[in-house]
Amino acid sequence: MLSNLQLNKAFCYKLAVKSRSVFKETVETILLLHLVAIVKFNLDVSGLCRSSYGHIDRWMLNVTRNDVKELYLHMSDNSSYKLPSYVLNCPTLKKLELFNCVFKPPNPFVGFRHLITIRLESITFVPTTEFIVINCPLLVNLALLDCRGTQYLKIVVSSRLEYLLQLEIDKVVDNPNQEHDEGSTLEKLLLSVAATLEFLLMGLGYFELLTADTIHKGPPFTCLQELSLGIDFGKLSQTTCALQLIKSCPNFSKLQIWGCASRDSAEAVLNYLKRPITCLDLRLNELKYVGISSHECSKTELLFVKLLFACTPSLVRMCYEQQKPFDSSDERKLTRKLMCFSRASPSIFRIRRLRTTTCIAYIMV
Repeated sequence: MLSNLQLNKAFCYKLAVKSRSVFKETVETILLLHLVAIVKFNLDVSGLCRSSYGHIDRWMLNVTRNDVKELYLHMSDNSSYKLPSYVLNCPTLKKLELFNCVFKPPNPFVGFRHLITIRLESITFVPTTEFIVINCPLLVNLALLDCRGTQYLKIVVSSRLEYLLQLEIDKVVDNPNQEHDEGSTLEKLLLSVAATLEFLLMGLGYFELLTADTIHKGPPFTCLQELSLGIDFGKLSQTTCALQLIKSCPNFSKLQIWGCASRDSAEAVLNYLKRPITCLDLRLNELKYVGISSHECSKTELLFVKLLFACTPSLVRMCYEQQKPFDSSDERKLTRKLMCFSRASPSIFRIRRLRTTTCIAYIMV
């Protein structure tokens, strides 16, 4: 008998279209007849308007009693599903992925002692005490995406944490009479694992909580191999913070940028990127592959590309992708600009232009 149960979005939707009772009875029959341990359980009801939380609670109880090691639970966008205590205290869980749930831990809550991977997306943290302490001594992979109430969150990890995938934060203060230092909590998490990270993805939301000075004073990311960043090149604070983070990664070989350019302080960003010391202070000897995806071709983005060209002697390939539609003359102008940029790498000597239905990619090899 299969040890992996995949009740994906299409499967659940197909049953629910017939009737809610057919959906409920089918899932319960599957679980009832499943007599061996469930290694992996995937339940995706995101395609349903609303599912009975009582039924889902029973299904979660069943799988946690069957020694589940990997649990994937995707609720619908309008969900307010509160995770039952037996999920949060399940001793066999090694991988947990949750989408659109309410995280309110039981009391007492010992944390996830055996979890290796946690992916929490669109999760609302509701504390029972002042802070939610998640103790994860074996944690290797962590993703916090668009989570609310993170000012209540404290994550305790060991030096084994190797991947911090993404931290995008929506600030929600559940108690308006009490101030919470959300930024310092997440800064401490990032800086505490800087020495062991191999992959780091940071979205625009997280850059709002960091400063260049914080990164500069922290430890270098010496083990980092791949860095993915969402940057608003129209904001000086985000641009300086991103450059400081890049400087703090002496050994990384891959860089991916998702860029946008608001008008907040574009002139200040231009002046900053034009300073000679900005370029002289940046030397990325190990960087080989760069990808930049942008909605429009702003002056600040082009200066950033120019800066990377001048500071990457080992660069093998750069892909600059523009999603804003261009006419043929604008494409040629941009190609000429890119060709005129000084390049530290002898490997980059030609540009290929590829057009798709959604974007234009300039591939420099």
